[in-house]
Amino acid sequence: MPDRAEKPSSPTELDVLIETGGRLEKAGDMAGVRGAALRYLARHPHEAVALVLLGRAELLLERPACALAPLQRSARVTNQFVFHLLHADCLKKLGLHDQQRVALENAARRMPHAGSAYFMAGVAFEGIRETDRAVRFYRQALELLPDEAGLHHRLGRILIEKGETADALHHITEALRHKPDDPIYLVDHSVALEHMGRLDEALVAAEKALLQTPDNQEAIHNRGHLLFNLNRSTEALDVFDGAIENGLASPKTHFSRGVTLLKLGRLSEGWEGYETRWGMSQKLPTNLPAPLWQGESLAGRDILLHAEQGFGDSLQFIRFASRLAAQGATVTALVPPALTRLFARVDGVTHSVSDLTESAYFDFHCPLASLPHRLAITTETIPSAPYFSVPREEALQQGGAIRRLMWSSKGSARRVVGLVWSGAPRPTHVEAHAIDKRRSMPLTALASLVEVPDTVFVSFQMHGGRLIRESALPIIDGTEGITDFADTAARLLGIDLLVSVDTSIVHLAGGLGLPVWMLSRFDGCWRWLEDRTDTAWYPTMRIFRQPQLNDWASVVNQVKTELMSHCPVSQPVG
Repeated sequence: MPDRAEKPSSPTELDVLIETGGRLEKAGDMAGVRGAALRYLARHPHEAVALVLLGRAELLLERPACALAPLQRSARVTNQFVFHLLHADCLKKLGLHDQQRVALENAARRMPHAGSAYFMAGVAFEGIRETDRAVRFYRQALELLPDEAGLHHRLGRILIEKGETADALHHITEALRHKPDDPIYLVDHSVALEHMGRLDEALVAAEKALLQTPDNQEAIHNRGHLLFNLNRSTEALDVFDGAIENGLASPKTHFSRGVTLLKLGRLSEGWEGYETRWGMSQKLPTNLPAPLWQGESLAGRDILLHAEQGFGDSLQFIRFASRLAAQGATVTALVPPALTRLFARVDGVTHSVSDLTESAYFDFHCPLASLPHRLAITTETIPSAPYFSVPREEALQQGGAIRRLMWSSKGSARRVVGLVWSGAPRPTHVEAHAIDKRRSMPLTALASLVEVPDTVFVSFQMHGGRLIRESALPIIDGTEGITDFADTAARLLGIDLLVSVDTSIVHLAGGLGLPVWMLSRFDGCWRWLEDRTDTAWYPTMRIFRQPQLNDWASVVNQVKTELMSHCPVSQPVG
């Protein structure tokens, strides 16, 4: 025990305080605990246990500012690991995060070699988003408590957030082995299974959680979301509608309902739900020099359109600039540098920039993906492609260079086919990364396709050169020297057909009015609807869908058959 300026008159007195405090806390009388601790401290002001009892009572009375002083004093006079953790928790509640971090470091230095201590440290470091340290403590705890279900679950959940899905699934499965009907474990099990691409099993886990807790918001949302991904959107919509009607909608429910309506082709209703992304997964920028456009007259007004999501969304929705210009607006597009040259030639765009000057002024701003809602777009009123163009000189230079590959590599070839097999992995965005693993395929999955005769295959896969060399497949890398989407557009004019997974280049090719065959994962994106092989967004697109999860072989075989009988034959560039 630490040195004290004054020792209690007898050990029994402290024991009585501890027993009294426990009894009062069990009865919910935290004010009584506070009073007992203060009376004891009036006689023994340096007793760490009494200081902690007082501080903890103040925390439970939701008075962290009053708890801070006794907890700080207790931390100075004791080496008790738990007391230091309580001090750190108080600092967290007060928003003193730098001091909290120091307190946790102090606690970690005093931690005993015990599973429960490592577990508590993991929880504490997880609370301040020190996830790597939290994982390390959880793993140390598991070495001493290998059968602790709650520990496996806690570790599994944090591993999901880190994107280490296979390891996460292992630990959550272990937690369920000990508590097979725990609804919280089942919900997180459904998330881990979804991220692994095992959607059917994920749905079973979510539905099992609902058997235990029918009003579980997360389980309800997961069930609807998984039905949506399994192309059972009508059922998914019923789930979301039921959740809203019964007051069980989580913040994600309204957005998921909107996306489901879009996938069902009910665009007018769907766009409104799509707007609920603000405040949930995205935030409206607050640093733009203009108010948000909400449908006001644009005659004689300046409007700033800005990118908010990936390249594909910007490429798809910039087409609406012409609608705004037709209303009398001067349109500026604020987009990443890779898009500025391409967008500068879009009808209706007056300026295409990647940053704004300090003096920039606009009457309104609008995110690109909000334009369909503001313009009340339906399937029948989607502006058709093409809306991208390439200067003739660039088309002849870059597109012509691609076309010449046909003669230099295979004298008998009749056509040039572009290939893209992978999207952007975005490993720091866990959900997007999980989707990308389902929408992308390994290059080797295209091995049978590139056997098609009379065809030159050219890769438009950025940074794909090494994979091509390692595969030894007869594919030419067509990306050397590409600096932006305008370069890619010029080179696409040199091919007869693009075959690609669902990534940004399909929007570019479709926006150019070029033939594009898109290879879609089973849980296809909402914008392609369900079970359609065509799309109103791009009249020159055909969609080849996986007949079941992860089945790229069937898709590639279908494309190969079509390529051998229906592929366009080469046309002159320009």
